[in-house]
Amino acid sequence: MTEKAEKTKGTGKQTLITIGGSLLAQIIFMLLDGTGWEPKVRDTDFINRILNAKLFTEYFHFYDYPFFNFATFLCLISVILCVFADIWSFIFKKSK
Repeated sequence: MTEKAEKTKGTGKQTLITIGGSLLAQIIFMLLDGTGWEPKVRDTDFINRILNAKLFTEYFHFYDYPFFNFATFLCLISVILCVFADIWSFIFKKSK
């Protein structure tokens, strides 16, 4: 294997794992939303304040179950951060 191929071998692996995990979570959420199989989340004040925030009730409302909206938001943030890190490392990679 050449030097250039070895350097670029695993650059997008973490991004693909993150995107794949997020897509798998979305498929599971679509299958479970609206059924009686949603997980029972302990309803404490802190969790209720987050899940009932205006962000998750009006603007970011994909599912009926509020925890799925919150988990989707976290998945989206992790994908954006992972893609941003890959772009950042591609721009400022070291040339040997």
